[in-house]
Amino acid sequence: MARIESTTTQSLHRSTLWTLPALAAVAVLLAAALTLWAGAPRWDAVALGAGGWLAALVLRGPIAAVVAKLPRERATTIIGAASGPCEEIVRLLLVLLLVSGFPEVLWAGYGWAAIEIVYTMVSALFIRSLLGKTDEKSLEARRLLEAQGMLRPDGPLWAVLERISVSLLHIGFTLLLAWQPWLLLATVPLHSAVNLLVVRLARVSLPKAEALIAVVSAAVFAFGLLCH
Repeated sequence: MARIESTTTQSLHRSTLWTLPALAAVAVLLAAALTLWAGAPRWDAVALGAGGWLAALVLRGPIAAVVAKLPRERATTIIGAASGPCEEIVRLLLVLLLVSGFPEVLWAGYGWAAIEIVYTMVSALFIRSLLGKTDEKSLEARRLLEAQGMLRPDGPLWAVLERISVSLLHIGFTLLLAWQPWLLLATVPLHSAVNLLVVRLARVSLPKAEALIAVVSAAVFAFGLLCH
C-alpha cells in the first residue's frame, strides 16, 4: 500500500509540475489571440484589471476569516456565494471609473483573468508542496483538495481547461458591465451560481463540471463581444 501511495505521489508531483508552464501558456496564447483581435495590449488596462481582481480578493478575506470555523461544506458555500458580489461590484467600478472604450475594457478583462491564472499557478505549487507530507495540517489540506478533485492524476489537465473557460467568463463579464452597468443584477447571481455549481458538480463528475463552466463562459464571452 505504501508503495502504491509513493507511486501515486510521484505521478502527482510530475503532473502538477507541468501544470505551471501549461497555465502560463494559457495566459500567453490568450494575449496573442486578443492582440490579433483588438490590437496591441493596453498594459495600463491590464494592470487595472489585475488590480481589480486583487481588490476583490481582499474583500473576500474577512468573509473567509469569519466562516473559517464553520463546517467545511457550509464555509465553502458561503465563500462561493460571496464571490459574485465581491468581484462584480469591483468590476463595475473598474469599467465605470478607470477604463473606457472596447480595447481598454477588453484588456482590463484580460488582466483580471491573467492575475487569477498567476494565483492558480501559485496554488499548484502549494498543492505540490503538500504531497508526501504527513503532518495534520497538510493531511487536512490534502483531504480538502481531494474532495475538490484537485489531486487526481488528470487534475492539471482540467485545471488548464478551466482557466481557459474562466478567462473567457471574466472578459465577457467585463464587456457586459461596460456595455450596460445595470447587468450587474445578472452578473452577480450568475457568477456566484457558476462557482457553487462547479464546486458541487466537481465532487460527482469533474468533466461535467468543466463542461458546464465552458458552456456558460463561451455564451457570456460571445454575448459580450456582440454587444460591442
